[in-house]
Amino acid sequence: MNNENTELKKKISLLTKKVAREQQARLAAEMLLDEKSRELYLAKQLVEDNLHIVQEKSDQGMALITLKSYLDSILLNFTQSFLQKPMTNTLLQLLVDDLAAVETFTSVLLTFIDTNDKTQHIVLNSGSPYQWHSIPNLKACNWNNNANEITMFINSDDTYLGSLKIALSVPIRWTEVIEKQLLLFTDMLCAAYQRQALLERTLAQKQRAEQSESSTRDFVAMINHELRTPLNGLLGSTELMLQTPMSVYQTTLIQTMFQSGELLKVIINDLLDVSKINAGMLQLNEIAFSTQQLCDMIRDLFKAPTMEKSLDFEFHYHNNIPNYLLGDPDRIKQIFVNLIGNAIKFTEKGQISVEVYWLNERFYFSISDTGFGIAPEHIDAIFKPFTQANNRSNRHFEGTGLGLTICTLLVNAMNGSITLNSDINIGSTFSVSLPLKEIQAPSHQLDTVSTTSFKQLSILVVEDSQTNQMLIKLMLAKLEITPKILSNGQEALDYLEKNDVDLILMDCRMPIIDGYQATAALRAKGYVKPIIALTAGTTSTEQDLCKAVGMNDLISKPYKMQELSVMLTKWKPNKNTL
Repeated sequence: MNNENTELKKKISLLTKKVAREQQARLAAEMLLDEKSRELYLAKQLVEDNLHIVQEKSDQGMALITLKSYLDSILLNFTQSFLQKPMTNTLLQLLVDDLAAVETFTSVLLTFIDTNDKTQHIVLNSGSPYQWHSIPNLKACNWNNNANEITMFINSDDTYLGSLKIALSVPIRWTEVIEKQLLLFTDMLCAAYQRQALLERTLAQKQRAEQSESSTRDFVAMINHELRTPLNGLLGSTELMLQTPMSVYQTTLIQTMFQSGELLKVIINDLLDVSKINAGMLQLNEIAFSTQQLCDMIRDLFKAPTMEKSLDFEFHYHNNIPNYLLGDPDRIKQIFVNLIGNAIKFTEKGQISVEVYWLNERFYFSISDTGFGIAPEHIDAIFKPFTQANNRSNRHFEGTGLGLTICTLLVNAMNGSITLNSDINIGSTFSVSLPLKEIQAPSHQLDTVSTTSFKQLSILVVEDSQTNQMLIKLMLAKLEITPKILSNGQEALDYLEKNDVDLILMDCRMPIIDGYQATAALRAKGYVKPIIALTAGTTSTEQDLCKAVGMNDLISKPYKMQELSVMLTKWKPNKNTL
């Protein structure tokens, strides 16, 4: 029994110890669990805090991206606007308003040079009222101490144009991005200002050029008229006097006068042609012309001058040249005359040779002489205006030095070419190539002078110059015509209300009503008879005006009786009695 009790006590003691150990182990586990729970809670709190920080940074990053995108959109929109429109105060105000609409921008102030008055500045603002701080530093970008106000200065080539001020509320780390964006805006404003300034300068230069061109055109037209009108009286009178009985002495004086007048005409034509070409007023009159007739005229024209200097004159006309070409025969003749005239002037002995041929759809002619030749260093200079190889006051050969310049300008106007080969004391050769179009024979004969009588032809001459009135009256008398002569366009309109004529010869520049106005008034009333301009104006502008008002043709002053006869033959009405 005692043994059993002892054993039982031992078991109870062991169980008690076991329970105590289990309780201690449970308490330790509970303590450990509690500690781990606290650690887990702290870790969770840390994760949540970090997640909040990350979320906040992400939101700020998205806001910055949104701000940058919005500013980019404004920049692109106004860059296109400034490219398409002038920089006006209205457009600048729209820019300020769009910037003030940015969520983080509270106020915007733009001070910029007035594009209408460069001495003044305009002040444009938008957003909430704001007390701006003065900025002593003129560097491109300036932040105030609190980083809630930025000032951007706008400069163009060290010239102050204005400033852009923005009051804003943004994180400090955004400032660098905002600076870069706003620098793009100041660059845009600067570029727009420079572009507009350049455009205004260009327009001003264009206006000055147009005014200068207009003045040049008016001057050329005026001087053309003022020189040709008295020259018409001089040459016309001498031509008529040469057809009257005179003594040998008188004939010599009149011939000298006529030759001097013709020389003056050449000089005036040269001066006016250079002026017209430089002013863009030269007009090529492309018509069908006979190459044989043109060359025969040139050959006959220089037979006497070459004989006077005892020079041989050879004219070679190749058989392959088309009978008719399309071009301006008067200008081609002018090139021939200048080049052959130069060759005769600078050749004392030997010969002048002219060769004319057709090759590869081009009209070629060359003029060779055995004259003094031209030194290589002078070849380029002689094609310049008012230049001769010898410009000294004691030079042997006179002249304006415009002949070769005019030849070059005319050849270029016809898309042709002119070249020179020359050797000192051997001679020179000028070669011209013109791209002209070959055509069939025209249906009418060119430049024919009528041999029929004009006796019953009634003509009204409207001319204000008394000298030219007398001259044309005498010329028409040679053609058995007694014209009615009036002094201005108003007299002509009044006369034609009650009288009828076959043809009108109308001066262009007259007092009261000029020839242009009178012709336009007649055409407006349905007048259909031929009206021929008697004009000292040879510019393309004046010729176009003649056609525009309804003139059928024109005779340029100074004119000769043969030219009058050709024009009357061309436009006289078909009357069986004529």
